[in-house]
Amino acid sequence: MTVRRIEDESEWDAFVADSPQGTFFSTSLWIKMAAAAQGAHPCILGVFEDDRLVAGLTCVEIKRGPFTKMTTPVLTPYGGLIYRPVSGKRYSEGESFNHACADILLSCIADMYSYAFLVHSPEFTDIRPFTWAGWTEAVRYTYLLELNDPGRIWDLMERRVRTVLRKAESTLELGGAVDPEHFGELYERIYLDRGKKPPIGSATVRTVLGSLIDAGAADMRTVRDSSGDVISSMVLVSDARTVYAWISGSLPDRNSTGAFSLLFWDAVRRYSGTCASLDMVGANIPSISFFKKGFGGQLRPYYVTERYGSLFSRVAFGLYGGLRKVLPL
Repeated sequence: MTVRRIEDESEWDAFVADSPQGTFFSTSLWIKMAAAAQGAHPCILGVFEDDRLVAGLTCVEIKRGPFTKMTTPVLTPYGGLIYRPVSGKRYSEGESFNHACADILLSCIADMYSYAFLVHSPEFTDIRPFTWAGWTEAVRYTYLLELNDPGRIWDLMERRVRTVLRKAESTLELGGAVDPEHFGELYERIYLDRGKKPPIGSATVRTVLGSLIDAGAADMRTVRDSSGDVISSMVLVSDARTVYAWISGSLPDRNSTGAFSLLFWDAVRRYSGTCASLDMVGANIPSISFFKKGFGGQLRPYYVTERYGSLFSRVAFGLYGGLRKVLPL
């Protein structure tokens, strides 16, 4: 096996589409847009058995003085390592082959980067090669809704959610997209109205959203009140299997209207029969987890893995992270 950078985007995107761990966020389209918004260099690393692509990952590369880091980019729910579909009669054979792919890739990463951070998709369930190679790991959660039967989703919803939806459908109106500038304002309001700073700057959000719109990959929906004012908005992206509630914006003082719940229910109805599941993208904050749990979806874990090349690089990146909070680096 060998590891090399992949320049043939069509080869990589076909691999992503076939991989059980592949998502929209591992495609060449996404990694290029996310890298450009972050001012980083997009990178696709592939593991090849002879000339056959059998594993790989996307990341962005960032230079900080003498250090180089590779990371899942901002605004990217999942990236990480993906494999070709397992073949053969014995599951153990597929597991051994995947571990061999991971081992050679992780060895390459250790040689190339001072720091590495990867967020894996929910279908990436075996992180042992990372822990055995000295990476640290953390678990995060999301909710998945199966879209084959919207009526069953309605039945599985908690009563409080059904009540909110009935009220919202009678008082609010669903609509199409607003421009990225308007969406950026709604995104900021979620945090600023609570006295918090957005985790990702709205300029970066607008840049990625604009690129998605230009590529025809964004599905934005809005909710308006009786006055015609947009009070909530959601952007969805999808691949052949899953639609992802990627990012949203809203007016916090209008949360009681049920606008955000209505956007999720709208996604369920519109994508039923097109995608197998709706990924609600994140359930790691108590209030958000409580809200999404009410839709009756399946709680799914996914993993974050991280590696510092040395104690010196750990101190350096920690210092840089601290300075970013107080200086415009």
